[in-house]
Amino acid sequence: MPKYFDQLGREISLDHPPQRIVSLVPSLTELAVDLVGAERLVGCTSWCEHPAGLREQKTVIGGTKDVHLEKVRALNPDLILANKEENLPDQIEALAKEFPVWVSDVRSIEQALDLFLLFDAVLQSERGAILHREAKTLTEAMPEFKQKTVLYFIWKDPYMVAGPDTYINALLQIAGLQNLAPAQEQRYPSLSREEIESLNPELILLSSEPYAFTAGHTLDFWPDCPEVRVIDGARFTWYGSRLIKALQYLKKRPFS
Repeated sequence: MPKYFDQLGREISLDHPPQRIVSLVPSLTELAVDLVGAERLVGCTSWCEHPAGLREQKTVIGGTKDVHLEKVRALNPDLILANKEENLPDQIEALAKEFPVWVSDVRSIEQALDLFLLFDAVLQSERGAILHREAKTLTEAMPEFKQKTVLYFIWKDPYMVAGPDTYINALLQIAGLQNLAPAQEQRYPSLSREEIESLNPELILLSSEPYAFTAGHTLDFWPDCPEVRVIDGARFTWYGSRLIKALQYLKKRPFS
């Protein structure tokens, strides 16, 4: 029986190409559909908004943090797609006792690129290699940027920012942005107003997700920071197929 390894180094076995896939992560849902089509996906989360209309055609098994295990079991999947950060470890472990569970862990561009090839293998697709080449070419062709300091906010009350050990940080680096978030055990540290002001970033980015920052929130940081922007959070947090769109966007020097 063929064996495959996920991004945590866990081994799973599949005796045939998976035909009943349940995805517990929006970005993995999007990538799976791009690689093998929507027909093989039988379940997804309430946050799986892409491709448009998919949610209405599939069984919704809850959110990323509150997966309804019985709904997943009822679908009898031959492969479950999960993520180390977005899903709860106890739920992943419970499902892994009954079904093959493939877990992603993307914190760097290299891991994001590897995901295409690893998905090709476990889904038994060939399109992942094409997307891998396209993303790698874009990465290698990225222009040189003038460095600018930044804080990337994902939450309010308390204010939380993306730390150095995150996929968000990897994209910020490619864009020529120096992340001022402190390296802590928590990958998304909380910052007080005093800490934000002491870091004195040249640019503040307010993400549209998971917290829905809007243009009105820019006033919270003005005039303490010379440049405050609300940005599309999916562009910086959804790896997989969305990596290519993110690189195409960053290549246009949006923060120069």
